[in-house]
Amino acid sequence: MFLAVLWVVFAAFYALSVFEQAENYMYDRFYQSVSPVDSRIVVIGIDDASIARLGQWPWPRTMMADVINKLAEGGAAAVGIDVLYDTPGARGPEEDEYLASAVERSGHTILPVYGLFRRRTAGTMIADELAAPVEALRAANLAHVNGLTESDGVIRLGLLELSYEGRSYRSLAYETAKLFRGADFEDEIPHDAAGRYYVKYTGRSNWYRPLSFADVYEGIVPPQYFHGKMVLIGLYAQGVAKDWHFTSIDGERPTYGIEIHANMLQQFISGDYLRDLPKEAGWGIFALFSVAAAVMFVRLKPKWGLCTLIILIAAYGGLMYLIAGRGYVTPMLYAPIYCSASYFVALAGHYADTRLKEARIRSTFGKYMAPSVIKKILDEGEKGLKLGGTRRRVTVLFADIRGFTPLSEAAPPEEVVHILNDYLDLVASCIHRYGGTLDKFIGDAAMAIWGAPYDMEDHTVAAARAAMAMREEGAALAENIKAKYGREVNFGIGINSGDAIIGNIGANFRMDYTAIGDAVNTAARLESNAKPGQVLVSQTAAVGLSGSGIRLNSLGGLKVKGKTEELQVYEIL
Repeated sequence: MFLAVLWVVFAAFYALSVFEQAENYMYDRFYQSVSPVDSRIVVIGIDDASIARLGQWPWPRTMMADVINKLAEGGAAAVGIDVLYDTPGARGPEEDEYLASAVERSGHTILPVYGLFRRRTAGTMIADELAAPVEALRAANLAHVNGLTESDGVIRLGLLELSYEGRSYRSLAYETAKLFRGADFEDEIPHDAAGRYYVKYTGRSNWYRPLSFADVYEGIVPPQYFHGKMVLIGLYAQGVAKDWHFTSIDGERPTYGIEIHANMLQQFISGDYLRDLPKEAGWGIFALFSVAAAVMFVRLKPKWGLCTLIILIAAYGGLMYLIAGRGYVTPMLYAPIYCSASYFVALAGHYADTRLKEARIRSTFGKYMAPSVIKKILDEGEKGLKLGGTRRRVTVLFADIRGFTPLSEAAPPEEVVHILNDYLDLVASCIHRYGGTLDKFIGDAAMAIWGAPYDMEDHTVAAARAAMAMREEGAALAENIKAKYGREVNFGIGINSGDAIIGNIGANFRMDYTAIGDAVNTAARLESNAKPGQVLVSQTAAVGLSGSGIRLNSLGGLKVKGKTEELQVYEIL
């Protein structure tokens, strides 16, 4: 029941992407890895060194025009510029016209636009405002340079296109790749209805080893170097503008926007894309592993359940590796987290069930055997239920009700049973009070053991004190019976210490935890010779009582059935 509820909760988590931040962490490490840079992609950075040599930014637009001319002279295949020219040039319209002429002559230069969004809509991303080049430059190829920064500040997705006032603008990387390839290839790119696609990064910050703008402008890098290459030009200095972001391949160091465009461009050229695994397949994988885990954990013992959990997580990890290797993206954490959670829920259930069963065993069998014996069986499990025994040094006590037979003739049967229960309850209470194990009731007699199933110091002293308590507390019962029925009823008790075999004795389907051996027989013989109210102990028991403060009286030798020699017998005063 609990596992079913847990499954519904995790299914809701899965549907609502509750673990989105953790999934992003896994995505960054599972799907992103560095690869060699395509030598046909060249990044030109407007860096600190260029600003130091060419003057404070922004520069005259004639400088950008001169670089575009050099690239055209060298035969560059495509040029993408990530510098917004959305305000007129500071030195008059002539510099805008000069730049426009350079762009027109090259025929393969792309200028940027930037969309501003106040709301998100389904389908194509529609900008509320658009930062676009000044009028003189609008005849150029235009492409957007928007990035999709997620809540944790990381760019994982690219935006293929946006629209503004009915016109669509594809990304700078796409338009650059299109010029290089000579044709549209939008259908090759896996993207959603909003034009978003997974960016599979090539490298981290500075991975493309950008050239300094000043080196190109001053001719240190010859124009021929750019022949047949795709060139991206953008800011590469922190002090100029905040054009840097964190990426899923490097969440620790910022990467300049122009290098992010370079990563996207290389992805378009290589055709190495990531795509979402179909939702049906994702749900099927989650259901397969989670349901299998729940079913097995309920059926298996905790040890085997843990082994199963390890196997399931290993198998799931292998499956995720294969799926990622084929370029599919799917949530990775919900199934293993559910499997782990369900194991611990099942473990708690097993524990609670075991404790409940133990409580029932203790409650039920506590009426038939000693708590110490029940604990031993529960501690040892099946081993504790096997036939066999061990030799132990124990003290055995037998107690019998003297005068019970005449009483049973004088009192109604119902009263006899009530009186017997009172006496035996008193016997059991005294035995348990002094740490003994109540072995069994034998009609109106009882047998108890000290020193088994657990070791016990001074077990002979404990048995003697239990016997003395029986004799003392039984006196009040005896007076009531005598007053009511005119019959004398009292205990006769025998105690002996010695070696005995302790364990499960009987048949596989019916056994008793008991003691057998001469030590047990001797205690029984002493009890049968005890007078009403008398506690007899053997020589070995008397030795065990020395120094205990319990006073003994020697009765000399006693001939008992089954013994060739007389027993030295003592009574407790």
